[in-house]
Amino acid sequence: MEVERPQLPTELLSGWQETEATVDQPFDARVVSVYTHTVVFEDGDLARRLRETAGVDGQWRFVVAARLTLRPQTGPSRPLTRLVADRAHANFADRLRERGLEHVRERGTTRREVAGTTARVGRFEAVYDPGPVSVRTTAEVAVRPTEEAYLLAGGAYPTALRDSTDSETATAVTAALDSDRFESELAEFVAAVE
Repeated sequence: MEVERPQLPTELLSGWQETEATVDQPFDARVVSVYTHTVVFEDGDLARRLRETAGVDGQWRFVVAARLTLRPQTGPSRPLTRLVADRAHANFADRLRERGLEHVRERGTTRREVAGTTARVGRFEAVYDPGPVSVRTTAEVAVRPTEEAYLLAGGAYPTALRDSTDSETATAVTAALDSDRFESELAEFVAAVE
């Protein structure tokens, strides 16, 4: 099945590298099947900085965008939006684990305006441990209806050092983390995906 690629805010992705582009069917809920076109970008600049200053390789920060198309084609409704968002949030948590995050916990789901539409937003906490450091990580994913489909946008970013084997590495990692900026940039990305 052909699913249109989500439109991405290229001006916000300078220094980021596309690492994945897939079209698949993440779930079938008897009355409706969901097909997605998903793209994932990783922050290459942050990865390079931490490799050079701390000697640690990793996938520190990423963003994801997907267009979710329904078959049979159905307009959004409150129950359908809840179903799609719940399944998408569960799939997002699984993807966090697949990307190497541990202790993934959903910290709540809210409804929030995103790009003029009410989105169901899931917020998660996790730990990323590429060794010799581990960091606390925050992740967020928003699902919002459009006229013909749903859009998913989100990502994850490190917020604070959790543990380190030595003080030099800890200092370099701490200096590279800017959770306020990371959170703001993720919010901009989520609002700009079309």
